[in-house]
Amino acid sequence: MPDTRLPTVLPPVLPITDSILSTFPGWENGAARPTRLEVDWTDALRTLDVLGTVRVVTGNRSIIHEKTGRFGNVDGNGPALIVLNREVDLRVFPRHWTITVHTPEADGEAEAIRVFDQHGRAVHAIHRTAETNAAAWDAFLILHRAADQDAPALEPLPAPAAERPDAEIDVEGLRAAWSAMTDVHEFFGMLRTFGVGRRQALRLAGPDFARELPAAAALPLLEAARDRRLDIMIFVGNAGCIQIHTGTVDHPTTVDGLLRIDDAGFTLRAIQARLSSAWVVHKPTDKGGITTVELYDDRGDNAAILCGQRDEDKPEQAEWRALAAELPALAASL
Repeated sequence: MPDTRLPTVLPPVLPITDSILSTFPGWENGAARPTRLEVDWTDALRTLDVLGTVRVVTGNRSIIHEKTGRFGNVDGNGPALIVLNREVDLRVFPRHWTITVHTPEADGEAEAIRVFDQHGRAVHAIHRTAETNAAAWDAFLILHRAADQDAPALEPLPAPAAERPDAEIDVEGLRAAWSAMTDVHEFFGMLRTFGVGRRQALRLAGPDFARELPAAAALPLLEAARDRRLDIMIFVGNAGCIQIHTGTVDHPTTVDGLLRIDDAGFTLRAIQARLSSAWVVHKPTDKGGITTVELYDDRGDNAAILCGQRDEDKPEQAEWRALAAELPALAASL
């Protein structure tokens, strides 16, 4: 059976959408059973700073993003929380954090607290490290051990929503609304207003707003950011969690079909065969606009977003915008 855990080294495929029961074969008959935890993550996230240094892992079916650091500086409530502690930088949507298990160290994989959604898909994992506060870690496990240790009941995955035909989209209205944006967060509301998929919107918006490139353009982008010592942001996530790296990148490369970053405190693994396109995207704002490079997988889902590091009240880095403008030429040299 395929393994849905969030591994440090990716296998040839990353079946992150498979069932949690595939991760723990035999759970239902009592074999290889993890420990179920009962955790209200809206409250628990605010207490995790006591764990000290941990390794946090978030991913989707194409990319795994790992950071080493500490929890802290948690804000928000209701449908969304923010963990904004520099190295551990998360956007959390708690309604998807429905199944939590603890797994001991095994087969070279560190002890971990793993979170899955109601369909059994991996959302996030917190791995113990040599610097983790052992007493606080053990206390968390004792406090949250669930009375029910049976395998969880999973909800069936809904069928993917089909995109509306292009002919049904108000393309001129979409472009006008795009042009009128003053905040990058208006983008998602615009997609809902026009009933358009994210990649579909990029395709329909036109070259003033979005330009398509081969997915392989991600490597020369990262190499150029490395060479220019640019502080960038790399967002990778799923419906329940988005994890962010902010800073420079030192060691981007491709090895055995994987796009990799192997830096101190930050690693990334992307399955190149599952990445179908990259898009250079401009979103207007009242600070002069934001430029992102967005990676999409072979199902049309967003797999990652890259942008220049930027403080909320300041314009985008000129150096990042210049690099994004050069990306078509960099990609043409592949």
